Amino acid sequence: MTDSQTQKFNIERKYCPKCYQQFTGSIESCPDDGSVLRGPHNDPLVGKVFAERYEVESVLGLGGMSIVYKATHRLMNRTVAIKMLHGNLKDDIISLERFKLEAQAASSLSHQNIITVYDFGVTPDGEPFFVMDCLEGESLRELIDRKGKVPYQRALPIFRQVCDALDAAHKTKLVHRDLKPANVILIKQDDGTELVKLVDFGIAKFLPAAGKHAQQLTRTGEVFGSPIYMSPEQCMGRELDTRSDIYALGCLMYETLSGHPPFLGDSFLETMNMHVSEKPKPIKSVAPDADIPPSLEQIIFHCMSKDAAERFQTAGEIRDIITSLTVELLGASGAQKGALSGKTMSVASAAACPKLTRAYWAVILLSGLFLGLVGFLAFWQGSNDDRGTPLAKLSWQMFTVNGTNATNSGDYENAETSYKQAEDLARSFGDDKARLDATLRKEADLYNRWEGHAQKLERVNGEMADIQKARVRRETTTWDKVLTDLERPQTSDVARTNTKLKAEAQIPGIITTSGKLSGLAMWEDDEKFLTRALDVETRLLGPDALSLAPLQTSLADCCQQLREFPKIRPLLLAACNLYKKNRANGELKYVASLNKLGQYDLDQNRFDDAKAELCDALGAARKLNDKHMLVLCLRSDADLLRQLGQKNESQKLYQEAETVEKSAH
Repeated sequence: MTDSQTQKFNIERKYCPKCYQQFTGSIESCPDDGSVLRGPHNDPLVGKVFAERYEVESVLGLGGMSIVYKATHRLMNRTVAIKMLHGNLKDDIISLERFKLEAQAASSLSHQNIITVYDFGVTPDGEPFFVMDCLEGESLRELIDRKGKVPYQRALPIFRQVCDALDAAHKTKLVHRDLKPANVILIKQDDGTELVKLVDFGIAKFLPAAGKHAQQLTRTGEVFGSPIYMSPEQCMGRELDTRSDIYALGCLMYETLSGHPPFLGDSFLETMNMHVSEKPKPIKSVAPDADIPPSLEQIIFHCMSKDAAERFQTAGEIRDIITSLTVELLGASGAQKGALSGKTMSVASAAACPKLTRAYWAVILLSGLFLGLVGFLAFWQGSNDDRGTPLAKLSWQMFTVNGTNATNSGDYENAETSYKQAEDLARSFGDDKARLDATLRKEADLYNRWEGHAQKLERVNGEMADIQKARVRRETTTWDKVLTDLERPQTSDVARTNTKLKAEAQIPGIITTSGKLSGLAMWEDDEKFLTRALDVETRLLGPDALSLAPLQTSLADCCQQLREFPKIRPLLLAACNLYKKNRANGELKYVASLNKLGQYDLDQNRFDDAKAELCDALGAARKLNDKHMLVLCLRSDADLLRQLGQKNESQKLYQEAETVEKSAH
C-alpha cells in the first residue's frame, strides 16, 4: 500500500462494517443497512494493539476483499501493513483460500523487487490476516494517470526491475497471472532512482465500477487476471505458464509508454476477444507525441505475440535486452556527465595539454562509450542462468523470426536454413536449452507442413523429448531440496506458520511438475516424486488439508498407468472425502472426484460401489450449472447401466448426454 493511496483513502473513502460497501463524500450511514460508516478517523482498530505485537496507526486502504492498516511492530519498531479479509468473507471458503494464496505466494519469494510478507495468522474472532511491507511510493497505475504517459528514459529502469521480479517468481514456478500497472509500486530512493516492488500475487479482485478501471480488476470467483492485460491463452481458459506473464508485461509496457492499453473493448468479453484475434496498433498511432525508439517497440510487440512459443521465453532474457538497450539509448546522458568531468580535467591540465579542447574530450568520451557498447553487446556473457552475449541472443531472435516468416509464406527451404542457423546459436546458450527447445518446435512445425521430411521430424521430436526429460528431472531434483528444507524442524510459532504457508504454496508447482513427468510417460519418476511430496505435505498440513486432494488424485492417476491397483482406490477415496468435507463451497470438485471414484470401481467390476457413487454424482451434477460435468456423469451412468444389462435406460442417458453436449456448444 502506498502513501498516495493512503491520502486518497483519507479524503474519499468510508466503508460499511456490515456489508463492506464503499462510499465517498459526506454520507455517514449505509443506505442499505443503516450501519454507521467507518473511515480513517473512527475505525475501531486504529490506536489498538493487534495480534499482541502490532500497534495500528491508520487505515491505508480498502479493497473488494480486504482492508489494509498501517501499523508498527512494538518490539522490532518496524512499520508494516496489515491486510485483513473482510469480516463478511471470513466464512467464504473460496475467498479465504485466495487470501491465503496471496500470503503463501509472496512468502515463498525473497527478492528486492517483490513485496515481503512477514507474518500470517488468524485473530481470536476467526479473521485471517497477513503482515507485509508498508510501501512509501505510488503505483505505476497512478503515475500513468497523473502523467498521461511515461517517457521511455524513466520507464526503462522500471521495466528492467519488473523483469527481475518476474524472473525470480518464475524460477520458483510461480506465475503472477495479474501483472498490471496497479501492481507495480514505485519507491523513490535517496539517490533519486526508483525502486520497483511487485505486489498482489495469486489473488483476484473486483470493485463495482465500469469501463477501463473495472476491467483492470477481477471479480472474486469468476476471472483470474485483468482483461486488459490477459494473454490470449488466459482469455481462452487454457493452461498458463510463465509466458502468459510475459504477454501481460508487453501490455504493461505498451500502456506505460503510450498512456493507452493495447486493447480496450466495450466489455470484458470484447476486450478478451481482441487479445485473441487482433494485433495492437503501433504506439505512434495511439500516442503521436510519444517518442518511442523502434527497437523498444519491437520488444513490446514480441512480448505480445499471440503464440506463446513466439514470445520471449524468459523474463530474464527481456531484462538483459532492456539492459543493453538502456546503455544504447541513454548513453548520451552519461556522455554529458562525462563531458562535465572532462571539462574539469581539461581546465586543470590546460598548461600541460593546451590543445585538448572540450570537443576533443567529448569525441574521446563518445568513442569510449561506443566501444563499451560494442564490447557489451559482443562479449558480455549475460547472467549465470542465461549465458550468452546480447549480440548472439539478438541474432538468434532474427534467425527465428526469418524462419517463421519464411514458413508462413511457404518458402520452406529458406525457413530450414534460418532455423538451422538459429539452432546452431541456441546450442551455445546457457539457458537450460530454452531457446534450443523453442527452435526445435519451430522446425517441427516446418517439417509437419513440408512433405517428405518425416525422418527430420523424428529427429527433432526425439531431441525435444530428451530436453524435456532432462529438464523435468532437474525440476524434481530442485523439488527434492525444497521438500527437504520444508522438513527442517522449526523453533517458533511464526516459523512453523511460515513453513505451512510455504508448503501449501508449493502444491500447484508440484502438480505442474508431475504433469510434465506424466506427459513424458515417466511414470516411475512421477510416482516416486508424488509419493515423497504427499508424505511431506501431509505431515506439515495435516491429513484433513483440502490442498492434499490434487496430490492424491495425481498419484492415483500415476498408479493407474503403472497398474498398481491396490494403491488407487484408497487415494481416490481420500481425495473424494476431502472434497466432500468442503462441498458447500466446492461442489464441482466433489462431483468430479466422486464420478472418478465411481468410474474406477466400475472398471474393477465393483458394481455396488460404482452404482452408489455414480448415481450420487449424477444427482449432484443435475443441480450444478455445469453442462460439461453433467455430460460426463450422464455417460458414466449410461456405461454402468449398459454393463448391468439395462440397455434401454442406458440408451436414454446416452441420448440425454448428446442433447446436453449440443446445447453446451
